[in-house]
Amino acid sequence: MDEKTVPGILRKFSWFIISSLIFFVFLVIILGFVYSFGLLFFTSEGQTIVNVVPTGFLFYIFYYVGFLVFNIGWLFQAGQISIGILFILCCIIYVISFVLLFFRPTVNFLSKLKALITQTTLEPFEENGLLALILFLSVNYILIYVAVLIVTIWGIPLGGPTTINLVFIIEGVLAAVIEEFWFRLILIGPWLGIGYCYFIRKHSVPDSYLKIFLAALINPTHARERSGRYYGFYRFEYFLVIASAAYFGILHVIGMWDIGFLPIATIGGLFLAFSYLKFGIKGSLFFHWTFNFIQSIAAVTIQENIVIGFGLLFIYPAWLVLGIIGIILGLISLRK
Repeated sequence: MDEKTVPGILRKFSWFIISSLIFFVFLVIILGFVYSFGLLFFTSEGQTIVNVVPTGFLFYIFYYVGFLVFNIGWLFQAGQISIGILFILCCIIYVISFVLLFFRPTVNFLSKLKALITQTTLEPFEENGLLALILFLSVNYILIYVAVLIVTIWGIPLGGPTTINLVFIIEGVLAAVIEEFWFRLILIGPWLGIGYCYFIRKHSVPDSYLKIFLAALINPTHARERSGRYYGFYRFEYFLVIASAAYFGILHVIGMWDIGFLPIATIGGLFLAFSYLKFGIKGSLFFHWTFNFIQSIAAVTIQENIVIGFGLLFIYPAWLVLGIIGIILGLISLRK
């Protein structure tokens, strides 16, 4: 065999492994819907909590209003709102974002997965948001595991919930939707709109300020391109990513987690803000929902010892291994 053909074979093998891992994660996300509904609606443990919204749970939700923290759960009577209905509504929001990412921009996820197997560049990731976000998840998991390891070695307390039960799953998916509405759509979106409108005026671009501002809330990439920036980000966008990630991390350790959770939440905030800038609110929703969802199911599966069918796919070590293998092979391929 010609020595020159070996690197090419290795690159194709590496990308085949990466695409296989991505497809595995993609499959886990799909099966996760079935698994979560099975846990919440068809187990005795799930039936005890899906029909009520505890006062404390409402406090948890409204905590993420941001700077205003108070318990308004007393405004609702337990039993009037079904926690199961809230979960289903969040699933619908997630499915919508999932479908929009699946068909970005003109070809679907499976077509790009096929292109990924046959190519040796990162181009398919750029052309399909779903591929890129699944890769981001792998990187995010690795960095968070490293942060947890460092914090644990230094003896810094992490804190967090002491009771892991099925409510934990619903808390995770609801928090993802609410946090994306607040931290990205409200805290970053308007500033993006103002910034893009400034550059439209600076570059004398004939476009509507209102259209650009509204587009910046939902799809920053589209608004950025209309403002005249076709590659990369503006400098003020990097500031928004860092500032929002810091705020995201700080708010998580105020009254909820110990100080050791600060770097972990901040890392997550960086990835979420970048996902929002790159793929819009649908991208950050998908990323956040998937991360919280898998973490919640893993915690419940381990601590409650509830495993239905393919529940073992959601255990933490599986995701750590996937992340490490995927990133190592990706770096090897890039170096070639």
